[in-house]
Amino acid sequence: MRIFYLVFVLCYGVFLSQELSAQNLKIVDSLRFLVNDHDTPDSTLVIGYNDLGIQYATSDSKLAKTYINKALKIAKSSKNQRGIAGAQNCLGIVYYYQKQYDSALVYFNKALAINKREKYYWGQGSALHQIGVIHKYQANYLRAIESFQKSRELFHSINDSISFAKAIENIGSCYYYIGNHHKAMEFHLQAMSIYEKKHDINGISREYNYLSRSLIDQKEYQKALDYLNEALIVIRKSGNNIQVAVALQNIVRCYVGLNNYDKALKYSMEALEYKKLSGNKKNIASTQSSIGEIYYHLKDYNKAIDYLKKSLENHVYNGDYTSKMITCHRLSKTYLAIHKLGQAKFYATKALGISKKIKNLKGEKNTYTILASIVEQEGRGMEASGYYKKALELKDSMLKIENEKQARQLQMMYETEQKELQIDQQENEIQLLKQRVKINKLKYSLLIIVLVLILIILGFGFYETKQKIERSKLLAKHSRLEKEKLDDELSFKKRELITHALHLAKKNTVLEKLKQTIEKFVLAEKENITFDYRQLTAIIQQELRDDESWENFRNYFEHIHQDFYTTVKKKYPKITPGELRLIALLKMNLSYKEIGGILNITQEGVKKARYRLRKKLNIKPEESLQNLVMNL
Repeated sequence: MRIFYLVFVLCYGVFLSQELSAQNLKIVDSLRFLVNDHDTPDSTLVIGYNDLGIQYATSDSKLAKTYINKALKIAKSSKNQRGIAGAQNCLGIVYYYQKQYDSALVYFNKALAINKREKYYWGQGSALHQIGVIHKYQANYLRAIESFQKSRELFHSINDSISFAKAIENIGSCYYYIGNHHKAMEFHLQAMSIYEKKHDINGISREYNYLSRSLIDQKEYQKALDYLNEALIVIRKSGNNIQVAVALQNIVRCYVGLNNYDKALKYSMEALEYKKLSGNKKNIASTQSSIGEIYYHLKDYNKAIDYLKKSLENHVYNGDYTSKMITCHRLSKTYLAIHKLGQAKFYATKALGISKKIKNLKGEKNTYTILASIVEQEGRGMEASGYYKKALELKDSMLKIENEKQARQLQMMYETEQKELQIDQQENEIQLLKQRVKINKLKYSLLIIVLVLILIILGFGFYETKQKIERSKLLAKHSRLEKEKLDDELSFKKRELITHALHLAKKNTVLEKLKQTIEKFVLAEKENITFDYRQLTAIIQQELRDDESWENFRNYFEHIHQDFYTTVKKKYPKITPGELRLIALLKMNLSYKEIGGILNITQEGVKKARYRLRKKLNIKPEESLQNLVMNL
């Protein structure tokens, strides 16, 4: 999304001002490092080359296209559709800067088509916005409004408030150029509201300037000043020097309209300082020319001439013809005021030549009027009459053109209103369709609910019947299980009795051996023979570890739990005799204490033995060793 956002911002910047900032060398260096790094992935290379192309778009269009075409080639080879769309957008920007609007439209439409296929709504909105900008600069305001409206809806659908506001802002600007100031202000106020909610200082400052522009054109200078004073407070905080200069220049226009030339001069001087910060000679020249005109009205002709000449010195670039013409006209008028007719005629002749070259009828008319005044003061009445006649003819032509322009504006306003009515009708139809769909969905939902209720009732009846059958089966099964339980308990008691007998037998055997040993001890005392007590301990220890006794125990155990040892060894071939004894004792459901007594180990030792057994048998933590043994 980054590349689309970059393109959108750049194009929007073009819409706001025809003068673009110089390329940032630091950014260029970092981008070159990025694209020359062999480890940079293709997707990043596409972005990098596109960004580089944009950096050179205003200064070296050929190099800009070279970089962007590299991005396009990589994007196509990697089938990166959004990267392709981004490159098409960037090429459109380059052609825009070259004023090749038709070529720019081709590339923007290509980007739009790809974004539509990809269902990438933000990309579609961005492309449509840029198409609207092109149409605006070509004075195709209705088509521009249509594009901006589409981009507005797309940005609204994805909750991109700032882009949504910019689309509204541009619609307002189009209405301004059509001459519909009421509509223009309506849209600018809508955009202002969004920018204020988002705390977008740049957006707020632009709207203040646009609103004041409409009010100035309607000669409502005081209202415009109210907006501009608010704007200055906001813009100064943002540190945006360009916007500050624009606001100051609009304030100057207001005070000139109010014939308050002292205040107009004050704000012009401040605007000039901000223009000098930008280093843009064209903008500086324009402000210097404006100051010269203010000094003319203040009748300080020397200062007027000084600033007007400085303005001409800064008009060094081709293409600044209109500004040059206006400045020459002002110089001619100023020299005429101090009766320096030679200089006045010199600059009037220059102004006339430029106005004819650029076919500026207003400039040509005003220059003929000045020339008429000059030759009239020289005493050449017939020549002056000829100039006045030409000025009058041009005035008539201009009036005709103005009437035609107004007629076109009225036509555009009418067509715009018709378009808006159509849009409103379409929106109403869409709303009706949505309501119908909603009603149909509600009917469908109710039908489904009724069917579900019927199925629930039927299912409940079926469930009750099934439950009765199940209960009958459960009762029969319960009776059978109770009988089996009683049989198992009886069998367990029998096994328990046998096991207990085994223990008694084992105990009695041990006691008998101890008795015989003690008798030998008594007899030995009578015969004064020294008795070896260690022999007694050895007998006890031998009895505790007597494998023969365990073999007897196993035989008895197998009688009760048939094939138990065979089953265990078959299932667990690596089991040891000691582990078999532990399993057998566990099978008898003996306690830790009882098992420890039989195996001659502590209860802790029994726990460790159980742990080792669990590990060998691969028993999971959530499974029970006791349950496993009981089920063997």
